[in-house]
Amino acid sequence: MKTITKLWQASLVGASAFLPLQSGASASESRVEAITLSSGGLAEVNRSARVSGNETVEIEIPLEQVDDILKSLVVRDPSGKVGGLTLDGLSPVEETFRRLPFGPDTMGSLPDLAASLQGVSIRATSGGRTVEGVVLGVGSERRGSGPEASIERILSVMTGEGGIDVLKLGTDTTLEILDEAMREKLREAAAVSGRGRIDDMRRIAISLSGKDGRDIALSYVVPAPVWKTAYRLVSGADGQARLQAWAIIENATGEDWKNVAVTLSSGAPVTLSQRLHQRYWHQRPEIPVTAGATTPPRPDNAASINADMSADAGGGAMLQKRMRTATPASAPVSAEIMTYAPMAGAREQTVAQEGQTSASFRLPDPVNLRAGQTLSMPFIDAEVPAEQVSLFQPERGEAHPIAALLLENGTGASLPPGILTVYDGRDGYVGDAQLAGIPATESRMVSFAADRKVEIASDTKPEEAVTRIRVVDGALLVTSLSRLVTTYSIKGAADGARTVIIEHPRQNGWRVVSDALSSSTPTHHRLRVEIGEGASKDVVVTAEQDRTDRFALVDAGADALLSWSGAAADPETASKLAELGELRRKAANAQNELRDIEDAIERTADAQGRIRDNLAAAPADSALAKRYLGMLEKTEDEIAALTGRRDEMDVLRKRFEADVSAFVRDF
Repeated sequence: MKTITKLWQASLVGASAFLPLQSGASASESRVEAITLSSGGLAEVNRSARVSGNETVEIEIPLEQVDDILKSLVVRDPSGKVGGLTLDGLSPVEETFRRLPFGPDTMGSLPDLAASLQGVSIRATSGGRTVEGVVLGVGSERRGSGPEASIERILSVMTGEGGIDVLKLGTDTTLEILDEAMREKLREAAAVSGRGRIDDMRRIAISLSGKDGRDIALSYVVPAPVWKTAYRLVSGADGQARLQAWAIIENATGEDWKNVAVTLSSGAPVTLSQRLHQRYWHQRPEIPVTAGATTPPRPDNAASINADMSADAGGGAMLQKRMRTATPASAPVSAEIMTYAPMAGAREQTVAQEGQTSASFRLPDPVNLRAGQTLSMPFIDAEVPAEQVSLFQPERGEAHPIAALLLENGTGASLPPGILTVYDGRDGYVGDAQLAGIPATESRMVSFAADRKVEIASDTKPEEAVTRIRVVDGALLVTSLSRLVTTYSIKGAADGARTVIIEHPRQNGWRVVSDALSSSTPTHHRLRVEIGEGASKDVVVTAEQDRTDRFALVDAGADALLSWSGAAADPETASKLAELGELRRKAANAQNELRDIEDAIERTADAQGRIRDNLAAAPADSALAKRYLGMLEKTEDEIAALTGRRDEMDVLRKRFEADVSAFVRDF
């Protein structure tokens, strides 16, 4: 994959006319000088070429990279002008044969090719005979029958004298096209058809105009395999560790790298793609053809008025003035306005540079790497602070902490994310870890193994207490303190002391208090405790949160009011809440008694209805009928008494509720 890096400014594309290769101009090849590999899966390729006068620089790239070349190509010509670039379309074979009377399949058969050259002057020889003239066509004749039947192809031509001559085409036939233009078309079609069989590459020609010999630079951004980082860390006993970062890069450009300066860039760039090489056709609406009749004009149904056209005339004049003073689209633009800083020479060690959103590492020596090969080489080698700790994460549900290193990035540049292999200076390999990206001077925890010699158990107890009660605008504001008390019981290792760091989950809105609190992250609070050899220790962390609930006093229940009166710190508020509670209790009792009376009236009315039904079924003037009449009179008396009691209780209930409302209003 031969690639070039180039950022093409919109002003260059919009204002430059393509300058074709002039007579005597030549085509120059470019070479890759530098490549910047991004962790976003892109490669910025820098190429250089030596040109003289008006010249075309050619580069060959994979078809799948054409869109990115068209999007990002930048040309730097210090004393020349950039005309533009040309390349074959998405389907050059189809485009070429669209202008020819034959197709790519026809070229493989001489009779079919001859038949497609109708009207073209040719000379054909077959079987010792030669005919010359304008092709009329190629016919077919069947010879013989049965299994031995064959088809003969017969060429017909019109001679220069106007006669018609025929020639049987055989395997020894030769065909000479006398029309020079058609010969060139056939030659071009054969070349394009051959390239179409390997239609995965495109040759891009960049037209430049200028004088004298000069060096030009090209740069562009194309997809590339994401470069990876593999770290090695050897921990020591003095709180320091040797950190070495190895980069794994792959040459997927399709061409060998020879003395190429390679820079590795980490970060999270926004990467976009667009199919700029694809053709898009605007869909035009189709209107029917009007034939035979003319659409009638719109009726003139309004009186005419005088119109002042001076404004329109002035507008037209201004438009013409702008058109006369506009820069012609064909005016060439010098590429000098686009500068591209050259790469510095190689140094003895990797050069790190910290950017606003990423860090870059320029490898010290030029890289030689064949296409398709993978290279791994160290680009960071430094001593950094590293403290070994036992990290406990309660959400893991494990009783043992994890052996980890609190690693500080003292390299001076942001470390890209990668996999970390941890070695102990005494015991050798101890585990692997995932290293997140670490900005310069910051610290991160890297965990590599389970510390099964340390056990940690946790226990959490919730507590709730009312801390304040206030009455505001007829509402009771109750402030409560919610508390979660978590105790971590640590049993140390029998063979040595440990520094234990507990990552206590962080909850928004909760205050955390602990004697062991050392630092916090966006998701956790870190508790730090030193545990001696074989020792045990409890670490207590308290999380607190204040909550205020609002209750309308007029709707508050008696039990809640009496409970709040006992929790109120202000004696006057407590007394008033107790008094309001008693009023609310009286109103509630009246409401309950009123409900009982209404239930009794309903039951008595139901019994009265059954008695009426029985009375209607009993014989008139019978003893049974007289008995039912007596029962009916009794229920009537009971209903009357209950109704009276209900009315009295309803009045009492309303009086109690009015007392509650008045008390709340004056609270």
